[in-house]
Amino acid sequence: MNKAYKKYLGGNFMGKNDLDFKENPGWRVSFSIIIGVAWLAFVIIWLAFFAGSENFGFNGYQNFAIILASILVVMSLLGESWASWGKKHIPKESKEIMKTFGFKWRIQSSIIIPFLSIIFLIIWFFFYAINFNLYQNIAVFLVTFIIMGGILGTIWTKWGMKHGSKFESHAASYYHHEKKDDENEVIDLEKKE
Repeated sequence: MNKAYKKYLGGNFMGKNDLDFKENPGWRVSFSIIIGVAWLAFVIIWLAFFAGSENFGFNGYQNFAIILASILVVMSLLGESWASWGKKHIPKESKEIMKTFGFKWRIQSSIIIPFLSIIFLIIWFFFYAINFNLYQNIAVFLVTFIIMGGILGTIWTKWGMKHGSKFESHAASYYHHEKKDDENEVIDLEKKE
């Protein structure tokens, strides 16, 4: 595979160190499509045949909880497959951020807290929502996301204020260096043609 084609595949935003092109995300793309279609089929079948069925006896809130649970399953499946690929393809310049004190647990918190929020909502809507009116349940839904956002915002704000300027200057110099390399590579390719 020649450099021009690699550059075309990678797009102008990617530098020469961003991907090694040894492993493409091929099966993950197919897997994502299959999971997306399967999830959509599940939701349609659930709503058409099971949601209002007298045999199952689920109310509207419980049906919403079941759809939230299916979204949680999809997030788990796709998150793991893409995270493993992403970890292999982190540019070496970005690996420095991973070594910064407090970064890893913040990433872990940014994954765990939304999962816990969705699990809370599933439990709420399946077991407790029927005892409250629609507006109160909407309030619980919104407050859950406000609390989640507040916690994550607090976690990241402290880290960003402490380390942000260091990585902003690093990112800017990396961007200008990569942009210059890309421009030189394009000029070299044009000369060869």
